[in-house]
Order: sequence, then C-alpha cells, then structure tokens
Amino acid sequence: MKKDLIIFITIFITVFLLVGALAYFFDSSTISIVASLIISLSCGIFGIWKWMKNLSLIQARHINELAEKIRTDKDIEDTIYRIEYGEEWYNEDFHRSRDTERAVDKTLLYFSHAMYLSEEKIIDEKEFAFFEYNIKRMLSDSQMQDYFYNLYHFSKKKNLPFPFNSLLEYAKKNKLFHCDFFDPTAYGEKPRYHHYLNF
Repeated sequence: MKKDLIIFITIFITVFLLVGALAYFFDSSTISIVASLIISLSCGIFGIWKWMKNLSLIQARHINELAEKIRTDKDIEDTIYRIEYGEEWYNEDFHRSRDTERAVDKTLLYFSHAMYLSEEKIIDEKEFAFFEYNIKRMLSDSQMQDYFYNLYHFSKKKNLPFPFNSLLEYAKKNKLFHCDFFDPTAYGEKPRYHHYLNF
C-alpha cells in the first residue's frame, strides 16, 4: 500500500513539473488541454499497473492453493505416498477396488489440470515447477506406467479418448515410457506390463 502511494505521488509530482515546464512555452488554453491529457494518461497508466498487479496476486494465490492441495487432499497425498515409497497399488484387484482407483484417477486429473494450465500458458515454467517433480515421479513409476499401458490400450480398443492425454504427451515428450508401451501385445513378453483391462 505504501509503495502504491509513493508511485502515485511520483506520478503527481512528474505531472506537476511537466505542466510547469509547459507554462513557460505555451499559452494557458494549450497548457490546460495538455495537462488534462497528461493527467488522464498518468491515471490510466497507474490504473493499468494496479490492475496487472492485482491479477498477479490472484494468480499467485491460485498457484499456492493448487500447490497446497498436494499436501491437504487425502486422496492425492495418499497416491503420492504410495508412489514415493514403492507400495504396491496396481494389481489385478485395482479396477475392483473403487477407493484406490478413484484416488489415483483424482490425482491424475489434478496433475492433468496443472499440465493444461501450463500448455495454455496460464501458468509459466516457474509456476509449473511446483508440480513437475510429482508429475515426473508419478510417470516414471513402473506401476503407473502399467496402469497407463492398460488404460491406453483399453481406450484405443473401445475408440475412446485417453483420459489423461496431457500426461501421456508429457511422458512421450520426456521419454519416460519404454518404447514398447504402444505395443498392445507387449504384456505377454515383458513382465513390466499386465493385462488387467479388456483390450
């Protein structure tokens, strides 16, 4: 608040000095027109600056809320914990265990949203860095890759869009998945993939 007042006073003094300088060179009617324009322009610039500053504060608050949700949302926190500490979660019972599947899907949707904000340039690279560690850890996890493998090939067979496509594209771009990921028969040859969904 104090900084805003200093900026406003600086603009006011600058305008006052400009009007004084103009008075030396021009008649009073020209001075009043120019002074009005300078004052209007100064107020407009100050208003735009204040508006942009408020937008930055709103965005910072939103990023903070998003980043904080990683630690405050129980489903997201539990899913990240399972991945961080190598707990088994993706097995043949996963698609029948409603709570675990819901928690994992909620976490993936949450990070998909962060990816969307980054892709649309709503958040910049520095802000995206708050989420990138967790995204990379998640997508590098062998069980998550197995889940994506099953879901990807199931979606392809049923001609449905892949629900976490932005994360899949990020994994492809950063070479986080094995080259055989897109082979629907790889589960028979490689122990890293299973056939838990019907594809």
